Amino acid sequence: MPDVNQITQDKMVDRARHMMPVLRARARDAELDRAVPRETFEQFAEEGFFRIHQPERFGGFGWDIGMMLRLGAELGQGCGSSCWIFSNLAVQNWILGMNRPEAQEDVWGSDPLALVASSFPTQGGKVERAEGGLIANGLWSFASGVDFADWNNMQVFVPSESGDGPPEHRFALVPKSDYEIVDDWFSPGLAGTGSRSIRLDNVFIPEHRTVPSTKLMGGPSPGSAINPGALYRVPPLTLGTKVFAAPALGIAKGALALIEDDLSGRKTVGNAPMAELPTAQVRVAEAGAEIDAAEALLLKDCSDAMAIAEAGGVPVLDDRARWRRNNAFAVQLCVRAVERLNPLVGARGLTPENDFLRMFRDVHAASLQITVSWDIQSVNAGRIRFGLPSLDPRV
Repeated sequence: MPDVNQITQDKMVDRARHMMPVLRARARDAELDRAVPRETFEQFAEEGFFRIHQPERFGGFGWDIGMMLRLGAELGQGCGSSCWIFSNLAVQNWILGMNRPEAQEDVWGSDPLALVASSFPTQGGKVERAEGGLIANGLWSFASGVDFADWNNMQVFVPSESGDGPPEHRFALVPKSDYEIVDDWFSPGLAGTGSRSIRLDNVFIPEHRTVPSTKLMGGPSPGSAINPGALYRVPPLTLGTKVFAAPALGIAKGALALIEDDLSGRKTVGNAPMAELPTAQVRVAEAGAEIDAAEALLLKDCSDAMAIAEAGGVPVLDDRARWRRNNAFAVQLCVRAVERLNPLVGARGLTPENDFLRMFRDVHAASLQITVSWDIQSVNAGRIRFGLPSLDPRV
């Protein structure tokens, strides 16, 4: 683990860049095993990647959200699944830093290196109110990084006290001793993430380990009293969704580099250099422009959000909706870039071990995550622009 006082952001990005070849060499095994190799996780931990957003008081770097994108743009070129695990575990250190101080102490008090995964109740997981907290039962899905995590920060929908109103969206922390991991991840894309489900059976969650998402919309948060950095006043449910765009960006960059390198040495059946074909040149140029545009859009959002927080401001609904919209659009640009390059691979891209085919599957899988789904986020952003209420209470 590097000394937080001796490593710069640029040096950490260089370390991620140097890991790309070994990640690519392990990518096929990760896909077949449906899990990121233990040695990859250990290298990420040793380099300090997971701690980029952890509060300084617990030994983290407390760096701005743009570092998520900078590292993801490098790691994703080697292995999209490994990058997905990095970003999903790293972002939870940011979210926990905005949580109640008691919750932070529960997780990091005895082990500052403890990691937190997340999950969503897509398969009927439910919570009920109980004295002093909540009772959780059922399945929570998409727990990316669960194999390496010590806790899980579940998204829950708490019934209103009257029973008549809408449920309240919260995050709820549970230690790994309170849940069972269910081996149900069999995805054709991002297969190596091992994003399995967790099952809870009558688990009590103390009130202090839960936090309403309305407390994390930007500006002062429950955790910002002890973590004064601007990062902990940035809304994670709108800016934190860069966690899903970072791998897509890295995957697209890796696909472009792969094609450029491949075409430089290939010839057609007529012995003409592939790199001299106008169609190849145009596809590579357009894909590069789409990737550059996606990266610029994502980084601008991060810069704008940090500027608001550093000035002591609070982002308004239009800001938050725009960041969600831009995130989804950037991922669409990455998908389009990979699709644009696909014809240049030829029939060789049909073999299961082909790196480009894996990248094609992975970037499409990334684009299906709800917070980067263009069909969903574009509609909601358009509604808000017309003064209509948001369809997602977390925006």
